[in-house]
Amino acid sequence: MKHYKTSMPFPLSKAVEANGFLFLSGQVSMTPQGEPAYGTVEQQVAVIFERISTTLAECGSSMDKIVKTTVWLSDMGHFQEFNTAYQHYFEHAFPARTTTVSALAFGLDVEIEVQALV
Repeated sequence: MKHYKTSMPFPLSKAVEANGFLFLSGQVSMTPQGEPAYGTVEQQVAVIFERISTTLAECGSSMDKIVKTTVWLSDMGHFQEFNTAYQHYFEHAFPARTTTVSALAFGLDVEIEVQALV
């Protein structure tokens, strides 16, 4: 197993590589300095996928190798706006996905976790 350290001040790895898979920690909308980046659901999704894309590239993978996402929304009322934003990040096919509702860190509205092939 290979662990990719995070620059954030949290006790977690930003990704772990095991048996040809990458398991990324859940991502919320944060600035590079580790501050919450509030905004619309669409804006939060854009920040999250920029972070995910960057992490995947650092680990030798890419967005088209994502096989599963887990999504947390702060309110199911954001479901349609989330889906509209989400669909733009997958060109060829959508990965398997689970979506649930939960209170999220920093009062943000979206968290996304992905598993991808290396």
